[in-house]
Formats: sequence, structure tokens, C-alpha cells
Amino acid sequence: MANKRTSTKKRTATKKRTATKKRTATKKRTSTKRAAPKRRGPRSASERVAGLLVLLPWLMKRKRVRLSDVAKQFRMSEEELVADIQMAAVCGVPPYTPDTLIDVFIDDGWVVAEVPNFFTRPLRLTSAEMYAVIAMVRAAQKLPGAPERSVLARAVAKLAKLAPEATDGPLHIDLPDEPYLEDLRLAQADSAELRIEYFNPARSEVAQRTIRVVRIFSESGHWYVLADDDKSGAVRNFRVDRIQSLVRTGKLYNQADVASRIEDDGEGGWFGSDLELVTLRVRGDATWIAEAYPTVSRKKNRDGSVDVALRVSSEHWLARLLLRGGRNVQVLEPAKYADLAARTAATVRARYA
Repeated sequence: MANKRTSTKKRTATKKRTATKKRTATKKRTSTKRAAPKRRGPRSASERVAGLLVLLPWLMKRKRVRLSDVAKQFRMSEEELVADIQMAAVCGVPPYTPDTLIDVFIDDGWVVAEVPNFFTRPLRLTSAEMYAVIAMVRAAQKLPGAPERSVLARAVAKLAKLAPEATDGPLHIDLPDEPYLEDLRLAQADSAELRIEYFNPARSEVAQRTIRVVRIFSESGHWYVLADDDKSGAVRNFRVDRIQSLVRTGKLYNQADVASRIEDDGEGGWFGSDLELVTLRVRGDATWIAEAYPTVSRKKNRDGSVDVALRVSSEHWLARLLLRGGRNVQVLEPAKYADLAARTAATVRARYA
């Protein structure tokens, strides 16, 4: 009888241990599945960018983190993380040379990130840009993996104190004067011809131009000068903050004669007929092109795509636009640009090969 009771107790204990192990294993599998839910479909561009707004500051603070740890922290697969880091590594500011790109890369299973050089420059924001930054950061803070307290959160809290409070009363906008703004105003009053050095972001170059000022105005937080340009032979808009030097040539001009050319130019500075007309078909994530740039015409198709006709200042600028649009933008006319995106992508890959 004693042996039977002993064997019964042993079998009961064994069953309990087995049942406990099964329940523990089941809980682990369940918790693992809950921790990393499977994503349905590809991520949108806006979702990837919003995630990078949280990911990059987190990486820059730690400098070097294992790839697997980063993926776990932000609840991503390693494949998704690698794709996002590769996208961030080719982003930066003009002229898009290696020293102006975001310094992040993967080295033998580690993610390495450094603070880009352009982050060390003083940041100047318009009121619209200030509100946009505050809104984007607050939205990004609600994403998985975003810390509640971070340097970014503290910076935006300070930025929010500088932003004007929303009221029902009139909003007074005080634009800061650019360095050469007063010189341009005096030259216009004196009808004095000017020689300037002007930075062209489309070509990433500085060129000398001789201009005769017609009008000075502000638009979207920037100062512009409408002037007769000797290089293009037409009336053009120039952003004042891109003027790097300015001197008087000693010559005077007739303002009435220059102003009359504006009517002769038809579409004026933004839609000059001497600029090449390109027709693009955009769809999906690339439809922002139809809203972001001045267009000559737009036509919506039945499949949801949009045919956009716009003037382009150079092949270099168009190539950058096509790369940003990716596979969702297609050149319809002229035919010589049909393979421009593929040629540009091949050139970029060759630089990093």
C-alpha cells in the first residue's frame, strides 16, 4: 500500500510539472506574438518618415546599438529597419554631398549613428515651420518605442513657448529683414543696376547675374526680388536669402521700361515660356508633386493617377524630383526624359559602389 501511494504521488507531481511547463510555454508564445504583431501590407511613406523622426534622435544619443535591439525597441522586423536606415542615409540638405547627409549606417550587425554636421548650424524657422515641427514631433511621440521624456521632447516644449498663441484676433506677422534687403530697396529707389552672386539650388552652383529691380515682396516666409535678369534675358524671381554678394554696377535703368516687360513675358517668373515643359503621371505616394509645385495643367485619370504639366529649370532638378517620386512617377513627355530616373539612379549607385 505504501508503494502504491508513493507511485501515485510521483505520477501526480510529474503531471503537475508537465502541465506547468505547457502553460509557461503557451504564455511565452502568446506574449511573443503580442509583442511583435504581424504587419499587414507595406508601410506608407508617411509612416516610415514619422518613425524615423523618433528613431534617429534615439540612435544619435546612443551612437552604436545592435540591429536586433533597435528592431525590438521599435517593434519592427530587421528587414524593415535596414530599409528605413538605408533611406535615411541618403537624406540631407543641399548640395547633398557626403558631409551634408545623415550619418547613419549598419556595420556587422550594429547600427551606428552620428550627429550630422548641419545639425550644428543655428536653426531658423518661419512661424509655419515652427507649428509644423511641433505638430509632427507631438504625433511622433505617440508612436511605439518613443520615450516620454527625451531631448527632442524638451526642445519642442521650449519651441512651443515661442510660438504665438492661437487667438481670434488679427495675427501680425513680422518678417526678419535679410542682409541685402535694404540694399535692394535703395537700389530700386535709385534705379541702380546691380551685380549679384546668386546660389541656384537646382544646379548646386553660384553664378553671377546682373539685375534691375522691379519689385520686392514676401511670400511663404521668404523675401523675393522680382528683377530683370541679364543672364536669362527675362524677368525672374530671386530669393533674397540666396544672394551671397551684391554691388552696384554704376549704371542706371528706366523702371517703366523694365516693368513693361512683365506683361510681355506672359506667365512671368514662375511659368516662363523659355523653361522646358514636362508632363508627368503621378500616382499613390507621389501625388504630392501635383500639390507641391506650380503646375501649368493637371488632369485626373480614372485609375486615380494624375497627369501634371510643369515647367522645369534643369534636367538635374527634374532627376531629383523623379528619384523622390520613385516608381509612382512616370515621364510622359518629352520622350528624352523617359529613362532619366533609371539613369540617375544608376549614377548614384555607381558613386557608392
